[in-house]
Amino acid sequence: MSVINTMLKDLDKRQQSLGLDELPVPPLQYRQAPQSRLPWLLLALLALLLLAMGYMAWDRYAALERTNLALQQDNQNLAQEIASGDLKQPSVETTLSNETALTADEAPAEKPRAEASLAADAQVTAKAESTTDASAELMTTSNTDPVAEPKGESKPAVESKPVPKPQRVRVEQASDANTVKTTGSMAVTEVKLSPEALAEKRFSQGKSAQEGGLLSQAVDDFSEAIRLDPALHGARQHLAALYYGQGQLGEAKTVLQQGLARYPQELDYALMLAKVLEAQGDSQGALAALGTIPDGHLLAKQKWVLQSHLAQQASQFALAEESYRRLARVEPKQAKWWMGLAYALDSQQKYTSAKQAYAQALGLSGLSQQASDFIQQRLAQLGDIE
Repeated sequence: MSVINTMLKDLDKRQQSLGLDELPVPPLQYRQAPQSRLPWLLLALLALLLLAMGYMAWDRYAALERTNLALQQDNQNLAQEIASGDLKQPSVETTLSNETALTADEAPAEKPRAEASLAADAQVTAKAESTTDASAELMTTSNTDPVAEPKGESKPAVESKPVPKPQRVRVEQASDANTVKTTGSMAVTEVKLSPEALAEKRFSQGKSAQEGGLLSQAVDDFSEAIRLDPALHGARQHLAALYYGQGQLGEAKTVLQQGLARYPQELDYALMLAKVLEAQGDSQGALAALGTIPDGHLLAKQKWVLQSHLAQQASQFALAEESYRRLARVEPKQAKWWMGLAYALDSQQKYTSAKQAYAQALGLSGLSQQASDFIQQRLAQLGDIE
C-alpha cells in the first residue's frame, strides 16, 4: 500500500508542476459563412420579366403590322376597282363583320390608330371617285341624252352630309361608280394630225431608216414628208443627199432644182446643186448655181472654195483669182489660198503679183513638199522677169 501511495503522490506532483501554458492547444479553424442566393434569384426574375415584356411588345407590334397591311391591301383593291369601273357593291353585313373582327383583334390602345387609317382611306377613296366622275363626264359624247336620276335614290353621302363610318362611304361610292358605268357612254375621239406634223413624223422615220441602212424606206419617208409639207427643207436636203450618195445624180438634181425654183431664198439648194452638177461634169452649170449666192451670205466661204476650184478647171482664171483673193483675205495664214492666187495670176501672165503670192505661200506652213518644190522652181524661173 505504501508503494502505491508513493506512486500516486509522485503522479500528483508531476501534474501540479505542469502549467496551463504547456497544455496542447488545438489550432483554430474558421468556417466561411454561407453566401446569400437572393441577388441571383432577383436577377433571374428580372430577366424573365424583361423577356416576357419583350415578347408581348413584339406580339402586339406584329398584330398591328398585320392590321395595317390588311388595310393597305383593301385600299389598293378598292382604288383599282374604282379606276377600272368594275367595283362590286359589298354588303353592309360583311363590312360590319369585318369591322367587328378588326376591333376584336386589336388592343384598346390600337383602336384610335385603326380608325384614323380607315378615315384616311375613306377620304382617298372619295377623291378617287370624284376624279372618276369628272373623267366620265368629260368622255361622255355631246349627243347623249342626260339620264334622269332614279327616284328614291339619293346622292352619295360624301356630297350631302358627314360620313359616320368609312365602311358606309365605300358602299355608297361603289353604287355611284356602278351608276356612272351604266349611265355614262364613252366615245373615242380620233385626233387628226396636221400635214406639217405628219411631215415631221415621216421625216423622223426617214432619218431613223437611213441610219439603220434601210435606204429605200428612207427615200419613201423623205418623199412623203416633202409631199405633205413642201417647206420642210430638211427632208428635201436629206433626200437629195441620199440620191447623191447612191450615185443617182439625176434624181438629186431634180429634187434640188424643184426646191430652188420653189424657194429661191433657200441658198443651200444652190450650193448642193453646184456640187451635183460638178459631179456630173457640168462646170459651167455649177458656176451658174454658185453665182446665185451673194458674197455676204453665210455660205460665201463655201461658195468661194468651190468656185475657185471650178473656175481653175474651166480656165476662168480671173474668176479664180477673185475667189482666191477673197479666201486669202478671210484666212490670210492659209498657204493653199496664196498658192492658188499665185497660180491664177501666173496663168494670166501677171508675173510680178504671182511672184509675191508665191513667196507669201512659201513663207507659210501647211504646204506639201511637192507644192514647195513647185513654188521654188517657179520662182527660179520667174526671177529675171519683171
